[in-house]
Amino acid sequence: MKVLLVEDVDESRKVLRAMIERLGHRVIEATNRKDAVKTALDSNPDLVLMDLSMPEVDGLQAAAALRAISLPVIGITAYPETLSVDKAFKAGCDAYLRKPVDLGAGLRRFLRTA
Repeated sequence: MKVLLVEDVDESRKVLRAMIERLGHRVIEATNRKDAVKTALDSNPDLVLMDLSMPEVDGLQAAAALRAISLPVIGITAYPETLSVDKAFKAGCDAYLRKPVDLGAGLRRFLRTA
């Protein structure tokens, strides 16, 4: 499976990339909404793992843009108190995970079913 990872924090992106690759999936990266949409259109990923708390553009807006081109989106955040599950689903996320992402209870399950 090809996963588009959209994360603006370098260290978080490295950790998530390693997790996804350990599960045997290929990772494509973007660091903001503009790059995410362009990369998605250019590379046709199977799944998008999107940080919902990005400084340049709200991750919810980015999720909605990616959902508009019919891609499954898993929203992730370290700030669940400000980015609720309801907001994530209304923006078009198919699933929602809290950071730190737990391979056993979260990411692995979604990558298998996507």
